[in-house]
Amino acid sequence: MAVFSCTLLSVKKLFFKLDKKCESNLEMIILWFVTLILRIPNFFEPYWYGDEAIYLTLGVGLRNGLKLYTDIIDHKTPLIYYLAMVPNQFYFRLLNFFWMMVTTALFFSFAKKLFKDSTKAFIGSLIFVLLTTLPWLEGHIPNGELFVMGFVMVGLTFLSKTALFKHFFDKNSEDALVKNEKKETLWLIVSGIFMGLGILTKVPALLDFGAAALIGWFALSDLIIQKTKDLKEKTNLFKKFITKSLTLFAGVMLPIIGSIVYFVAIGSGKDYLDYGLLYNIRYSGSWQPDFPSAFVGSLFSLPGKALIMITIVLALSFARKKLSPVFKFAAGWFILALFASILSNRPYPHYLLQVVPAFALLVPIIISNIGKIKTKFREVFLGSFLIALSAYVVLVLGVKPYSTSEYYSQFFRFVSGEITNEEYDHSFNFLVKDNYDVAKIISETGTDRIFIWGTNPMLYALSQTTPTSRFTVSFHIKDFKDHARTLNQIKEEEPRIIVVMKDEYEEFTGLESYLDANYYSNDTQFETMTVYLRQNTN
Repeated sequence: MAVFSCTLLSVKKLFFKLDKKCESNLEMIILWFVTLILRIPNFFEPYWYGDEAIYLTLGVGLRNGLKLYTDIIDHKTPLIYYLAMVPNQFYFRLLNFFWMMVTTALFFSFAKKLFKDSTKAFIGSLIFVLLTTLPWLEGHIPNGELFVMGFVMVGLTFLSKTALFKHFFDKNSEDALVKNEKKETLWLIVSGIFMGLGILTKVPALLDFGAAALIGWFALSDLIIQKTKDLKEKTNLFKKFITKSLTLFAGVMLPIIGSIVYFVAIGSGKDYLDYGLLYNIRYSGSWQPDFPSAFVGSLFSLPGKALIMITIVLALSFARKKLSPVFKFAAGWFILALFASILSNRPYPHYLLQVVPAFALLVPIIISNIGKIKTKFREVFLGSFLIALSAYVVLVLGVKPYSTSEYYSQFFRFVSGEITNEEYDHSFNFLVKDNYDVAKIISETGTDRIFIWGTNPMLYALSQTTPTSRFTVSFHIKDFKDHARTLNQIKEEEPRIIVVMKDEYEEFTGLESYLDANYYSNDTQFETMTVYLRQNTN
């Protein structure tokens, strides 16, 4: 009986501690719960989304020993493909779920450090959760921007441990620039390493690193406009600022240099340079939207966007009337992230995910300052201007957010039995039904290498196959004029199955005659594609 009583007492103590823990972390639990509930439908989606399928296809290739950028190519930096080396889409979604749970916790913790107000931090974090989870900006898909956020938030978490960070936000930034402790150096390097990992996931994360560097820059600009410091003192502080900036930059470069060494070591150095790094420059300038006027077009040119970004950062840096450090950081991060999201001027909603963390910090500042409009007018005005600027960008580029109500109502109809599984899958992409049927044929042949002429990477990912080509989609083959090399690879490997998409209207010279001589097909079997099987396949 005594043992039972002791056990019961221990259980009560455990539940009491658990209850206290939950109570003290109630806001974080709510954020996690919202994330969990909103992401449940993510795990029931078919293979339907192109970018995700490309990541998974390259992940399969890496698991099968193919060399990235040499044997199989896409144009992003490498980490997203290594993250996609999971068994299938379900596990990729699961990875994304836990990644965003951790990222949300880091964002909430970071916001509390900035605001020193749990309510404002919670409001900002709830905005963060909604915009990174709901389909509006494709937050339900494991896009590179979401993985970048995780690395960036870890980097900012380490940065927040530095004296540079703490003293800037406590308005004593000059003292921070004087310090040069070993621990300070360690935090700066580690922070930079995670920022570098973000860049290795997607190149525009370079602007998120820029936002981290703004903390030091704003600290220095505050000193420059202070009349109480003499020239000699300012010079010494400037040197300290340069030292700390270089330390942070060194941390950023460590993983990038490491990646270059790795790809050189495996014999893919030049390919990594061409496709993983330099191609992003070409990609950012290859899209030409139809702007309403030549003047607007000039504003959206690379020099025009850079000029606007620099002007706003300088205005924040040298504003005659004092702006709070938190506002300067949030606004500076916002304009840098907006610039990063429209580098290529493409109207893809998921590009705007990069703006979400800064937006989620900026909104609570504006809301809280509305009640102090007399003293905080400039922050309300500038913050509202930045949000209006982003809305204008969305309108001009024709960005069309996905319907959230349709996404969840369709899932409810599916789980309630109102529509069948096939109808639910088909609602995502008209290719889904044919892809699943063709994947069965591929599975029956036991092949792990096929070729698809057209844009249908979902079939590669679904069937766990890789292309008998360096590229997963036809537009890359056309972009790099890789037709001859691709055809030679097909002839060498003799894939058992070749798929030609019926919406691919550009002729692939030599492919049709090769198919006629070596393959047979049932041209009417599938609505969206023609499947060719090699004639000597048993």
